[in-house]
Amino acid sequence: MPFYAHPTEEISPGDIFPEIPFSVTLAPTKVARQSGWNPPAGRGPAEFRRIFTLPRDQAELANSQLRTQQGEDVLANMRFGKALFVTWGSEVESTLRRVGEHAGRVGKRSWLAVPIFSLADIPEANTEEDPDTHERVPLRQLIRSGKARDDFYLPPFPGQQEEHYAELRKITSVGIQYFMDARAERSATLTPESLNAMYSHLLWSLTRAELFFRPVRCECGREVPIDIRFHGQNFDAEPWE
Repeated sequence: MPFYAHPTEEISPGDIFPEIPFSVTLAPTKVARQSGWNPPAGRGPAEFRRIFTLPRDQAELANSQLRTQQGEDVLANMRFGKALFVTWGSEVESTLRRVGEHAGRVGKRSWLAVPIFSLADIPEANTEEDPDTHERVPLRQLIRSGKARDDFYLPPFPGQQEEHYAELRKITSVGIQYFMDARAERSATLTPESLNAMYSHLLWSLTRAELFFRPVRCECGREVPIDIRFHGQNFDAEPWE
């Protein structure tokens, strides 16, 4: 059964983006305010910012917007990398509709994504406890078998050989413009079956509870079929052969 499908015209949950920014704000908070200082003539266009390090410079930061919806520009650590898109399809549609109603202004609207890493980047010597056998086994093996709670295994993308995994505990809110600009660059999307497995794994990571999409064997020995579907799935995607 195919794991990936061709991306459709619309941005959908399960889409694989090749380059999306992921950032984290590190302490102490550093607010970057536009500076009124002008460079000498002839140096070309430039934008200067004054950095306020909090709480040290709190008294000098007039009219702080940090606790309002407007917010402030701050310094953060950022990296670009592959991303797994996880926002519901219905939310994507409603967001794009609101953007259209506001003459295409995206503002600070955001969608959710999970960073993707190469499985080969995990050292071979890294081990963790197998939840079933309680033995120490290579972390790569746990991820491949779906036993690493916070890591969802991604087999090689179509036409590639490298294995990856999505680190679910690093789910992040990213400005929607990044996804809109990279729509045509998507590598693949998850099939409905793979998407169900991913969301089940995400729920396991966030809540420590497991949601089954396969028959569950009861104490009587019989298998109880369970058919659960997530709303907002992209059923129109054409599977990769």
